[in-house]
Amino acid sequence: MINTICGTIKDIHDNEVQVLISRKAACQNCDASKICHSLSKPEMDFRLPRPDMPVAIGDRVIVALESVSFLKACTYAFLVPLCAILLALFTTSLLDLNETIQASSAVLAFLASLFLVRKLGKRIDNPRIIEVVHEE
Repeated sequence: MINTICGTIKDIHDNEVQVLISRKAACQNCDASKICHSLSKPEMDFRLPRPDMPVAIGDRVIVALESVSFLKACTYAFLVPLCAILLALFTTSLLDLNETIQASSAVLAFLASLFLVRKLGKRIDNPRIIEVVHEE
């Protein structure tokens, strides 16, 4: 299954395009959407590979992301740091280390997991433009 959303091309470069997507449209089905991004800017800014079809600045485009890629991204973003923290706490607890060392190791494990998440994230298929919307 493919998740799609509509965006607007803001800028075009040699091999990529900059697409703005309304955060309201992207988050409309999420229960936490009213509080999650209340302090963020109202649009998300993506750099996507330039499609084979002709595009111009201001064009409305449909951006697609495979569901598998979305699930991988969620897993990497949420479960990897959680598992790293729990593993650090479990290990330091087994070694009967004091709470300060346990907390420090959990923080270090969390920071290390962010680097791992970034590396794993590069393996995920990026969203891509599948269609230019011609409004008549």
